Amino acid sequence: MTEVNAAEGVHRPTATEAGWEGWLMAANRWILIGLVGTMAALVIANVISRYVFGYSFTWVEEVTRYMMIWTAFLGAGLALRVGGHIAIETLPQSLPPAAGRAVRALIVAILAVTLAIVLWLGIEYADFGWEQETPVLGWSFGKVYLAIPIGAALMLLHLVLVARRWIASGEWEKVEGFDPQAL
Repeated sequence: MTEVNAAEGVHRPTATEAGWEGWLMAANRWILIGLVGTMAALVIANVISRYVFGYSFTWVEEVTRYMMIWTAFLGAGLALRVGGHIAIETLPQSLPPAAGRAVRALIVAILAVTLAIVLWLGIEYADFGWEQETPVLGWSFGKVYLAIPIGAALMLLHLVLVARRWIASGEWEKVEGFDPQAL
């Protein structure tokens, strides 16, 4: 879990987060940065190639589409940590504190069950698509579909890591310079 200095609103890592949880979050972020940066570079290079040299790389659209799928699934857990998903929090906020905690606990339980189901079905879906090939590159669709169970497992892990604090206080983690609630 993380600590936030209320006066400053600044994220302070705990001993656990400085260890494996911090490593997990950093690795997750750097993978996302790499995917988004590579997607941008490929698309820009392909546009320049198409309009300057009259040649378009047919594989770029396919690769960037699959990278976008992986980005969405891998980034969902990090978005959850900071409350970045769409949520209607009026009910738990309008209830007495104990009832609000109970509603948030129910929400966490429903999310956990849903993510476990998505994880299970994602494994089946990846297995189903393993022998099918992508149209341009001939990659296994199973490798693309692995984003579903891996993303669900990561999101479930992130949920477990932040659930206790969110149930108790209704507050998400704070990241300096980023407030998804203000968007």
